[in-house]
Amino acid sequence: MSEQHLAPLPWQQSSWQRLIGQLNDNKLPHALLFAGPKGVGKVHFADTFARLALCLSPINQVPCGSCKTCLLLKAGSHPDFFSIHPEDKSKVIKIDQVRQLTDFVSKTPQQGRRKVAIIEPAESLNINAANALLKCLEEPAGDTLLLLVSHMPSILMATIRSRCQKVDFLIPPRVECLEWLTPLTVSHSAEYLLDCAGGAPLTARDLMGDERLEQRTLFAQSLNAVGDHQVSALEAAAKLQSGEPLPLVEALIGWLQLSVKIPLGVQTPIDEQEQALVSKVVKVKPSMVFRLLDKLLLVKKQLLSGSNPNKQLLIEEMMMDWYALLRQVQPVQQARHSLLNGLN
Repeated sequence: MSEQHLAPLPWQQSSWQRLIGQLNDNKLPHALLFAGPKGVGKVHFADTFARLALCLSPINQVPCGSCKTCLLLKAGSHPDFFSIHPEDKSKVIKIDQVRQLTDFVSKTPQQGRRKVAIIEPAESLNINAANALLKCLEEPAGDTLLLLVSHMPSILMATIRSRCQKVDFLIPPRVECLEWLTPLTVSHSAEYLLDCAGGAPLTARDLMGDERLEQRTLFAQSLNAVGDHQVSALEAAAKLQSGEPLPLVEALIGWLQLSVKIPLGVQTPIDEQEQALVSKVVKVKPSMVFRLLDKLLLVKKQLLSGSNPNKQLLIEEMMMDWYALLRQVQPVQQARHSLLNGLN
């Protein structure tokens, strides 16, 4: 647990106060599900709340950071805290990890009156691990608080969701995000970073100095090159194999959504390459744009759920879909050209 996790983020205050009330009244459920998109601070909130639940001397409703339990958490050696997440390069949480959790739950607290465990992301539990966790939830220990963090709660087992109190974390208001993000920015504007991150402030913060911004620029250049018939879709895809597909999928989703909003008067800061590709999409029928958007949103869901598709084939198909989308404007242009020739 990072030592900076001593307070909730500004946009999390209402959820924090609600859970503080339950904690102080001894009415916390045995399991909480923190659900919402990536990058809005769910993991930060879970870490901070775990610290508070174990802290011996909270100050102003946040962990003190200096008592024995806080220092043990800082050192990563608190016997009453346990966390599980995909290990090494694995994308799933395995049953052996949940068995260790079950063993942890069965023990008596050593430092205080409760134990806390964090499972993140909960949707990465494989089927055997999910069933093992379900048994834990069905027979909860009164002195254990389970905190599940999920970026895609819809793919969690319904029986797991039903045994947790759900706390929703939505994309925060833009004004609050910019107030928090602006002092942290150096090379890019907070507005641009936030738009690149789809409104998720922590994702925007992590983009600073990250190779994903360079990959995003290369992706925009490649899309424009395909649209301008400078390279083929397969040639463009070959230049994008070094990066992960999810950021590319999310970027194209954002640009397509922006192309639909621009005719409605929505303005957002984008660079020259992004402006060029969005200007291409606005010429396409919205129905065709939404068709590709639906496909990309499904691909994003699959990637977030831990599926491991062939990266090369996925990027190639995305580039070919982009080329096919832009071809939808060709009949209109050709008809206009023919009409002008007829008038001449």
